[in-house]
Amino acid sequence: MQEKSGREDAEQADRQEGNRRTEKKENPRTWILSVLITIAATLLFCNFVARPSRVIGVSMQNTCHDGDLVLLWELQYHPQRGDIVVVNSDNPLQENLIKRVIAVAGDHIVVSNGTVTRNGKKLTEPYVKEQPWSGTDVDLTVPPDHVFLMGDNRNHSTDSREIGAVAASDVIGKVVVRLYPFTTIRTF
Repeated sequence: MQEKSGREDAEQADRQEGNRRTEKKENPRTWILSVLITIAATLLFCNFVARPSRVIGVSMQNTCHDGDLVLLWELQYHPQRGDIVVVNSDNPLQENLIKRVIAVAGDHIVVSNGTVTRNGKKLTEPYVKEQPWSGTDVDLTVPPDHVFLMGDNRNHSTDSREIGAVAASDVIGKVVVRLYPFTTIRTF
């Protein structure tokens, strides 16, 4: 009797193992549904929360380089001084621009002889690539709902010194992380 129950236990264990293997095989519809949900979530995230963007040009060196892949934060974003942002192509250059926010609405900005003064105080800008730098002199108060933008590579940047203040609504988002190249991944 003991031998028979041992055999029955072994057979029952084999049946349960077979059932587990069958349970592990997912229905193709379940797999497809999982993939579709993942794709939908990714699309929603990239369209409303954050999106990747490629840096084109040298105007933000040494902070960002031509070809870098960055992630922009869009959700509930309002430009702040010092942020690195991407602006859409609704500007005189008709291309997306990556620049640093130097001043926001109401700030008085003076750019002259390689220095930037905001609201009467000279800015300390350790991120600027070259000293001294030159360019168009500016003396203005940033209009409501606008930002004043400059590239970190001042000698090779077309920015608000030439195109004027940019509408804050044209800012796509803030650069929050450099994703590529992998050797230079960093947050901002």
